[in-house]
Amino acid sequence: MIQTLRVAGLRLRSIVALALLASVALAPQMVRAQTSAKPAIVLVHGAFADASSWDAVISLLQQAGFIVYAPPNNLRGLDADSASLAAFVKSIPGPVILVGHSYGGSVISVVSPSEGNVKALVYVDAFAPDTGESPASLLSAYPPTPKDFFVPVPLSGSPGADLYIAPKYYGPVFASDVPAPTSAIMAVTQRPLVASAFADKAPYTEGWKTLPSWYVVGDGDLVIPPALQMMMAKRAKSHISHVPGGSHPSMIMHPQTTVDAIEAASAATTK
Repeated sequence: MIQTLRVAGLRLRSIVALALLASVALAPQMVRAQTSAKPAIVLVHGAFADASSWDAVISLLQQAGFIVYAPPNNLRGLDADSASLAAFVKSIPGPVILVGHSYGGSVISVVSPSEGNVKALVYVDAFAPDTGESPASLLSAYPPTPKDFFVPVPLSGSPGADLYIAPKYYGPVFASDVPAPTSAIMAVTQRPLVASAFADKAPYTEGWKTLPSWYVVGDGDLVIPPALQMMMAKRAKSHISHVPGGSHPSMIMHPQTTVDAIEAASAATTK
């Protein structure tokens, strides 16, 4: 019995030794695998939506082997929202691609230059402001929204208001190519934007001036005019894709176009 235990002990030690040798041998391969991994994708939703607007994009990216994050955008103003996103990005090891929709484009434009692991930007029907520009100033050359487009809700304990899109405009304007039953739910679950954010000017925008960028234009966007999107995309020297008839959140009904842009950004930054 004692002899059997001794033999078993020797076998166990031999197995452990072999395992340790194998782990040492595999270590360089593991390091190579980690360094050649695809960048993490951080999806930043815009105003009057939430992270569920990325659902179809997330599913396709995960199928393609990407690690994906879709943190909440607090919609409290450019300074606060960019600081929150910057803290989130810092928690991610390795390279990151930031993807912004609508107002989220302003947020990623401000965050990107301060975070060394951000390697590319992807805009989807988004603002890509230059220094000193705001959503309000960029839209000022275009016809204004109807006076009853937004429903203001006063902020508790502080001046100002949150803005919601009136339900009667949400489907026909904001999500014009989304089936009515879905857009009706989106209207009910929309996240408000603090009204002052429309006038928030970008303090700096080195991001799209120094990083490669991609831009998806919804040609049927009734919120950010396609002509304005094209101006911003060309100014940023972005790689441009079009979604014929795509509404403001074009990635909901046409997720593949956004995924193609993200995959192109990943391929270009991991060569």
